[in-house]
Amino acid sequence: MTCHRDWMVICLELINFIDFSIFEGHRGEYAQNKAVADGKSELRWPLSKHNQYPSMAIDMGPYFAELKNTDWNDLSAFAAFAGAVLVTAKRLYIAGDITHQVIWGGDWDSDGRTLDHKFRDYPHFELTEENVWNL
Repeated sequence: MTCHRDWMVICLELINFIDFSIFEGHRGEYAQNKAVADGKSELRWPLSKHNQYPSMAIDMGPYFAELKNTDWNDLSAFAAFAGAVLVTAKRLYIAGDITHQVIWGGDWDSDGRTLDHKFRDYPHFELTEENVWNL
């Protein structure tokens, strides 16, 4: 796995409650700069948390069996999934099972609102040492 250990802990717990797909963890230089060119990231190589090794960022989203994929147009499903990720991560952090808090790309400042950001990256989650949960 190319992602930080905290992501493995979070995902192994999360899969007990919700079906999801992991789309990407670590990104090399070409993939990162292509993500910028495609409008999927604002940060060129090597500034994204996807570019660290192990990756501090992961892209993932809800999986729908009937679609055999995610529904990229269902932003409400991504928001509900993000809630599940954040609650799971917060519980694990409080228990001492992970060492980082999590920021979701749909709510970069973790204030619970998504419309106050010009760039929303719904599948993106990143680990942070900042106290974004005010614990």
